[in-house]
Amino acid sequence: MRIQSIPMWTGKGNNYAYLVTDEPTKNSVLIDPANPPEVIPKVEPEVKSGNINLVAILNTHQLTIGNPIIKATGTMLVGMKELHNETFKIGDRLTVTALHTPCHTQDSICFYLEDGEDRAVFTGDTLFIAGCGRFFEGNAKEMNTALNEILAALPDNTKVYPGHEYTKQNVEFCLTVSKSDAIKKLEAFASANRETQGKFTIGDEKLHNVFMRLTDPEIQLATGKTDPVEVLAIHVSSPIDGKRTWSINPFEVRTIPKDSNDIPGGPRTNKSRVLEAGASAIQDFTPVKQICAHLNAYHVYASDLTRCIEANHYCSHITEDVRQCLIYDSTKPNARLIGVEYMISPRLFDTLPPEERKLWHTHEYEVKSGMLIMPTPPGVPDAIWNRAETAEMHDITPLYGKTYHFWQVDRGDPVPLGPPELMISFVSDDTVKVAHPQGVKGLLNDRDERFGVSYEKKAEERREVKPAYKHPDADAPWKEAGVYL
Repeated sequence: MRIQSIPMWTGKGNNYAYLVTDEPTKNSVLIDPANPPEVIPKVEPEVKSGNINLVAILNTHQLTIGNPIIKATGTMLVGMKELHNETFKIGDRLTVTALHTPCHTQDSICFYLEDGEDRAVFTGDTLFIAGCGRFFEGNAKEMNTALNEILAALPDNTKVYPGHEYTKQNVEFCLTVSKSDAIKKLEAFASANRETQGKFTIGDEKLHNVFMRLTDPEIQLATGKTDPVEVLAIHVSSPIDGKRTWSINPFEVRTIPKDSNDIPGGPRTNKSRVLEAGASAIQDFTPVKQICAHLNAYHVYASDLTRCIEANHYCSHITEDVRQCLIYDSTKPNARLIGVEYMISPRLFDTLPPEERKLWHTHEYEVKSGMLIMPTPPGVPDAIWNRAETAEMHDITPLYGKTYHFWQVDRGDPVPLGPPELMISFVSDDTVKVAHPQGVKGLLNDRDERFGVSYEKKAEERREVKPAYKHPDADAPWKEAGVYL
């Protein structure tokens, strides 16, 4: 078999798509083509020249970004519905086995390909070189099964092709747990090479991947546990998709007490409580007192469109053309301030340079879908508040927003770490599915229950909200990904 790697979102998500060809027949499969603008220029010339016959797309998990565009060519779509250990042929020599590995998402599948003694496994966001994926929809027990029962059972000479290039970050974490020769060897390779996909095997992973060495006393030592699932659960409480949140030993932070929101630090003293209680009498909080609206919606990471987070906006009006919002992760008294958003009018947006406009997002879909809500204050009748909320949505719809998050609580950061992340909004039902396979309903069910609202009812109430003109420079990350619909 011939395997061609297709890097995508280099410097951001560092994703990989793969084109795999059965050489005798030229029949080919395309694996995880998440970003068509980067994939199509590599694949289309091969098809037109007759070098390959593209017969299928294989998805290791829900990747709606690329599917609608590439599937339009008539290519068969494979993934999410295949049974564990189900096999099929590509051409004369390629045998594909679907391995159901739920955890990152419940539909996660790894594809094991054999061509005689030539073996490869495409692991998506389940197994990375020296790492493992985020637990979006699963738990440590499921990931342990995926890594150490299903994938570990493959022949040791099976080459590993993951969905992301996270090796350098993964090695940094592994070295905080083990200084084995295998990890040091991987560190040297990763330092000298930008890409590591297909360079290491399942046998190698058993030596240098901390998450596949859970019965090793050295790996267990830092956790104080011996059960593999418990060891894994502790080791993955800090890393997310290989993006390690600190370079020091992550277990040191766990010696610091945490509050009910899992924030490191001791409980507040009486001095702090007295200061808080009397602050309004002795200090002037004029800017904060200008906050006039609480909005709730979801923000998407521009650097990784598969990640989103609930955002509580507390907003004030600076002028009729500029609003500013503090973004919190919850409505609790100890909620974390995770970011800021600025909203501006269309006439102000039009004055911005083209490159600047690409950093801003629209709000129409959030409003019309019912995703954006203004939670009802205690004691206010719903009927009265709904009218006020709908009026506010009329005003928000044409505005453009620019948002940065500083504290990535969704990946377990104990404090704000790394540079700020540009955030954007969802712009269609299909974009929601990129971050949440169950779509709008799956994303909003829990939120709606907590706030006692229904996004579907909100959408119905807002049918008369007029659509806004959307400048072609806005919502750039979705357009670059080919899913702005």
